[in-house]
Amino acid sequence: MSINMQIRHALTQTSQPVSLIVNNEKSNTRNIGMSPATRLILTILCWSPSLLTAQQLALKTNIPALAVRVPNLSIEVTLGPSLTLDVAGMYNPFQVSETKKWKLWSLQPEIRYWLCKPYSGTFIGVHGGVGQFNMGGIGGSVDLGSLGQFDFNALKEHRAQGTFWNAGLSIGRHWILSPRWGLEGTIGLGYGRIHYERFRCVHCGESIGSGNKPYYGPTRAALSLVYMIN
Repeated sequence: MSINMQIRHALTQTSQPVSLIVNNEKSNTRNIGMSPATRLILTILCWSPSLLTAQQLALKTNIPALAVRVPNLSIEVTLGPSLTLDVAGMYNPFQVSETKKWKLWSLQPEIRYWLCKPYSGTFIGVHGGVGQFNMGGIGGSVDLGSLGQFDFNALKEHRAQGTFWNAGLSIGRHWILSPRWGLEGTIGLGYGRIHYERFRCVHCGESIGSGNKPYYGPTRAALSLVYMIN
């Protein structure tokens, strides 16, 4: 959802375009030793997600994004005792109607540090994202309280398409509903940049300008249903 906010906001700012336990078995004559290379391999193995936790993979979908007909999926894997990697993707190739266009794709990886343990309680994260969009015939506004109001009416009669990237910090929490299911909420703020071209109408190809705008604000927002895979 925050990706859509970022795009729209920027476009409407202007009316212009372990070590291994070998049980340390001792023979009657000598001890078992390990070379530096062996120690390195064992360290990597001990950091493997499959050895650290039974809950090594989570599949998620952002409910608000689904509500506005944007298909999405996130995959989260364990990297360490307190670290996970989450990769969120959105892809909407469908046109809403003859007069409205809402096409986009995005990919946003995030490294998370869990204050308790992975997939339980609070986490903080660092994320970045890239994507493309093609939108038009969209009007209205959204009031985000202290973050201000996003006015989308500039896209009501026009179309815009382009690319974007962003980066930021986030905080979130995972609530365990059952051994398999959970609910996760997260919000992130940061900086982004959008390069776009504006067109006179939703279907026509007549360009009326272009821009390259910075963006400060929400860069990640989700309320996700989570399914754990052991």
